[in-house]
Amino acid sequence: MTAKTEPSAAGSPFDDLAVTVQVAEPLAGHTWLGIGGPAHYFCEPISVEALATVVARCHERGISVRIIGGGSNILAPTEGLDAMVIRLSAPAFCGIDVEGQSVRAGAGAKLVHLVSATVQAGLSGLEDLVGIPGTVGGGLVGNAAAHGSNLGQRIHSVTVMQPDGTTDQRPRDTLAFSSGWSSLDGSIVLNARFDLDADTPERLTKRMQKQWIVERAEQPSGTRTVAVMFKDPVGTTAESLIVQAGCRDLCVGGASVYKPHANYLVAEVGCASGDVRSLIERVRTTVRTQLGVELSPRIQVW
Repeated sequence: MTAKTEPSAAGSPFDDLAVTVQVAEPLAGHTWLGIGGPAHYFCEPISVEALATVVARCHERGISVRIIGGGSNILAPTEGLDAMVIRLSAPAFCGIDVEGQSVRAGAGAKLVHLVSATVQAGLSGLEDLVGIPGTVGGGLVGNAAAHGSNLGQRIHSVTVMQPDGTTDQRPRDTLAFSSGWSSLDGSIVLNARFDLDADTPERLTKRMQKQWIVERAEQPSGTRTVAVMFKDPVGTTAESLIVQAGCRDLCVGGASVYKPHANYLVAEVGCASGDVRSLIERVRTTVRTQLGVELSPRIQVW
């Protein structure tokens, strides 16, 4: 839906709260693709309490809530979004604390910072994920994975916020994780605890550096306006299927397949969200028709 770009005469529904809420905040600057019109409301709360008041007010007024992390896999509509978009970027949501062989990380912490902190502490289990962009919260919702490892494998518990602003801790046995998905989808993740294994920082650092080099070599260089299109099916990769189906040269408007690594798309300056959606659907349809495989999108379309 198209976002309203001006507050009503009565003002914002959040005016009486001790929280700063922007109206008509452009989302393009908050996403890797550089695409996105104005969010009706946008907020970066400084505490869990402030977040709770905003979430509860949205629940009372029927305002949709979207959580944005690093914005690496989000496609926001060019025409804008009639919702409250919340970014958990304040220090209260970005802490990383090592406790023996466990580590607690805030949802807003960058995943690469979590990996680095565990490696420095001599804790093994997350180092394979070093090349994945985004935040811990987004990584948990989408079950970030690389080189045979995924974030869900190491989870102990996750703290989430309910629509009424209350919090709830979910232990591992109440959660489900699969390729590119978790049962946290749709939840507001606050923080998580991971159980890891002891190892030497030197050995872990070498492994992390190796994985970092591999990941960097596979990603488009010199531009941030990129996103991974599809999840890898079991037993193969989305990239190999895209190449086999002859989709390497496809483009729609300002969106095109990145030829050297075909599971990435690149958005030119001024690219519309509809171009990206159309390109993804065209690639998906071609792979289905040519190879009989249904690819699942990794990009979250808002």
